[in-house]
Amino acid sequence: MTIQFKALPTEGVRALQRGGPDAYGLIPERKISDGDGVPCRHCLKNVAAGEAYLVLAYRPFPELQPYAETGPIFLHAEPCERAAEAEALPEILESSDY
Repeated sequence: MTIQFKALPTEGVRALQRGGPDAYGLIPERKISDGDGVPCRHCLKNVAAGEAYLVLAYRPFPELQPYAETGPIFLHAEPCERAAEAEALPEILESSDY
């Protein structure tokens, strides 16, 4: 079995970027990046300094079950290109600063 690194689906990300509710039914918080430690879960790149990003609650499973945890994630506030699915570790995870 191989590991697959998959970005969040674009359809759901665009809904959040348009102000749709997160996993708790809340509107994502909009912030400005200082350029450090804000990994976008759609393009799998850091949000650059000065760019807007969203902080929101995300649950990757559609149904509640014992392993369906909800946690905070970051997304670019503006549309970004979805990272391609790959077996290689995304560059952002190779950084010693992550």
